[in-house]
Amino acid sequence: MLRYLFTLLYALMLLPIQILVAGPSIRVDARFDSAQILIGDQIYLTVTVEQPREVKVTLPNFRDSLAGKIEILRLFPVDTTVLADGRLRIQQRYLVTSFDSGVYQVGPIVFPYLYEGTTDSIISDPVILTVNTIPVKDLTKIADIKTIIKLPLTFKELIPFMGISLLILIIIAAAVYAYLRWKQKKPLFPFLEKPVEPAHVVAFRELEKLKAAKLWQQGHFKEYYSRLTDIVRTYIEDRFKVPAMESTTPEIYQTLSGISDIPKTNVDELYQMLQLADLVKFAKAEPLPDENDNAWHTAYQFVSKTMLTLSDNIESTQHEEKEL
Repeated sequence: MLRYLFTLLYALMLLPIQILVAGPSIRVDARFDSAQILIGDQIYLTVTVEQPREVKVTLPNFRDSLAGKIEILRLFPVDTTVLADGRLRIQQRYLVTSFDSGVYQVGPIVFPYLYEGTTDSIISDPVILTVNTIPVKDLTKIADIKTIIKLPLTFKELIPFMGISLLILIIIAAAVYAYLRWKQKKPLFPFLEKPVEPAHVVAFRELEKLKAAKLWQQGHFKEYYSRLTDIVRTYIEDRFKVPAMESTTPEIYQTLSGISDIPKTNVDELYQMLQLADLVKFAKAEPLPDENDNAWHTAYQFVSKTMLTLSDNIESTQHEEKEL
C-alpha cells in the first residue's frame, strides 16, 4: 500500500512537468485504398497530416518505391485544407503497384517537424499491403493459347482516322474548286483580286501621263506615237474585246467600221491618226506641231465617244456572267 501511494505521488509531481514539455497536437496517418490487390494492379497510398498552423511538418520523401517491391508510378501534388478549428490538413497521394506477390509492410513512416525552434518527429502506424497472384484452377492441365480478343474501337482511337479523312476531303474539295475556277477563267481567290478598272479610265490616265511627258516637244516623235498608239490599241482591245495589239492599222479600221455603235467620223479620224503614227514609227517622219497635238486629241475624243457608261457596264457584266 505504501508503495502504491509513493508511485501515485511521484506521478502527480511529474504530471505538470510533462504538460509543460508536451509537444503540439499532430496527427499523422498513412493508408492504402485497399488492404490487398492482384499483382500488377494499381492502388493509392494516402499520407495525411493534421497539425496546427505554427508547426512545420516535413512529409516523407518517397522516390521510386515503397518497401522495396512496391513501385511508385505517380506522385500527386500536396493538397492543403483548413479545418473548422483552424488547424491544417495536409495530404499527399501516391499511385503505386507491385509485380511481386507477397505481404509488404510500409512504415512506420517518420514525419520530422519544427515547433517553436525545436526539432522533433512523429511516426505513423505501419500499413500492410498484400499482393496476390491470379489463382490457377488446375495446375496439372495445360491450357491452349487464348485467341486474340477484339475490343471495340474507342472514340479516342478513331480521332486520328477521322482527322486524316477530313484532311483528304478538304484537299479533294480544294482541288475541285480550283479546277472549276480555272475552267471558268476566274481568279482562284476573288476576294484578293483588285476590281478591274474600266478601259476608258485606264486610257484617260495614260493619255494624261503622255501629255505631261512632252515627248514630241523634245523631238522624241517615235516614242510619243508608240505610246499613243499602244494606249489606243489597249483601249480598243479591252473595250471591244478584239485583238487590236496584234492587228494592223487597216485591220483595226475594218473591225471598228463594222461596229455600229461607233460614230464613223471618229473611226475615220482614228484611222488617219494611226496612219500618221505608222509613218513616224517606220518611215521616221517628223509631223508638224499641230499634227502632234491633233493626234492626242483624236485619241482622247475616240475614247470619250466610245466609252462605256455605268448602265452599259452593268449590262455588259451581266451578259458575261450569263455566258459563263
